[in-house]
Amino acid sequence: MRKRTLVIGAARSGVAVTELLLKHGEAVVLTDTRAAGIVLKEFPQILDYEKNPSFESIFGIQPGLEILKVIDEVVVSPGVPLIIPIIQAAYEQGIPVTGEVEAAYRLTRTPFIAITGTNGKTTTTTLLGEIFKASGRGTYVVGNIGDPITNYVDSATADEVFVTEISSFQLETIHTFRPRAAAILNLTPDHLDRHLTMENYVNAKGRIFENQTAEDLLVLNGDDPLVCQLGEKAVSKKALFSYQKTVDYGAWCLKGEIYINDGQNKIFVCQEDELGIIGPHNTMNALAALTLAYFSGVELAVIVQVLKTFAGVEHRLEMVGCFAGVTYINDSKGTNTNATITALNAVKEPIILLAGGYDKKEDYTELMELVAKRVKHLIVLGVTADDLIKAAQAQGVTAITKVDNYEEAVACAKAQAESGDTVLLSPACASWDMFDNYEIRGRVFKRLVTENQ
Repeated sequence: MRKRTLVIGAARSGVAVTELLLKHGEAVVLTDTRAAGIVLKEFPQILDYEKNPSFESIFGIQPGLEILKVIDEVVVSPGVPLIIPIIQAAYEQGIPVTGEVEAAYRLTRTPFIAITGTNGKTTTTTLLGEIFKASGRGTYVVGNIGDPITNYVDSATADEVFVTEISSFQLETIHTFRPRAAAILNLTPDHLDRHLTMENYVNAKGRIFENQTAEDLLVLNGDDPLVCQLGEKAVSKKALFSYQKTVDYGAWCLKGEIYINDGQNKIFVCQEDELGIIGPHNTMNALAALTLAYFSGVELAVIVQVLKTFAGVEHRLEMVGCFAGVTYINDSKGTNTNATITALNAVKEPIILLAGGYDKKEDYTELMELVAKRVKHLIVLGVTADDLIKAAQAQGVTAITKVDNYEEAVACAKAQAESGDTVLLSPACASWDMFDNYEIRGRVFKRLVTENQ
């Protein structure tokens, strides 16, 4: 009898997994609480699926629990909370609940390298992807970074590689997923609106290695006690990267020099100031990518070439331009307080900070302690605006403006800025109160900055 799968969430990964499952002969019910017109405008290819008798769609409402009587498996898009009634009912009835990552993994022979952590995932994943491409190996940079893995399952071969950014949301729904190499970059509070406790969040991240064996590689941030403690549970072979110490197996940077140790030899890689990306946080990202690539068999000369030429990614401390002596930086990828702290520490000039957005239940105290020292003027907006103001005022910050939208925020920043200042968009919050994703938020900021210049 044909397997029947319920796909919850008609976003990029949900639509991609629907297409893949239909191609593989499964029956699919795709559901989303958004109205059909909205979903079909974003994903018109669903109209083609409607011609397939094995496809059904339910839009505008949550399907009734009775549908589970004819469902063999539920595939959940990452943004869908696992606490909604139909998913909880599936768990109670013993119906497997998985995600796009797991679905893709089951249908491919292509090995995975998976990268997770609170911050730095996108930069590290992109950099690692460029290293593998430069090595001549067929490479797909996929996952939470943008393209769903399922887009390439039928075309990727066993000799190629999926370089995958993977979030805690995606890791919640794995079962057999086993990356041949994995990295945990760092762990700081994030997504506590969903995970509720830091312990739950850390445990979700730890699932990246739960199916690894002693033959697989796990790369850990040797400077992060939480990461190291979590890594003790893994049976995989461990390599460390560090900005504070040498390591016996892995990579480090001390006094501006980067080395890697293969367990027997200490090998010079390059000078820190030769890296194409700048700042200590980016050096850590480079060390993680170096370690993953080197122990996955990429030649060191290829790695070094890419480390020296890779210039970073859009929306992560991205230079927008300098106008009338004012520098504008887009760090829309700064979706939690730790990311914004990193951004503030990377900018040396007086800062006008644009912050605020969707509430992920973070504590803003540490961020505002730094804002009090480093920020000339704080501009806040979004759902968290009042919470940010309260936290800032508690640290003695008085130069604060609250605005309603990004047009007002950028206009205010331009009015406040003087030659030599830096206007920094680093929201410390997700975008979902005002935008579908941080990419759209960043591009709106860039458009508003550059128009009429």
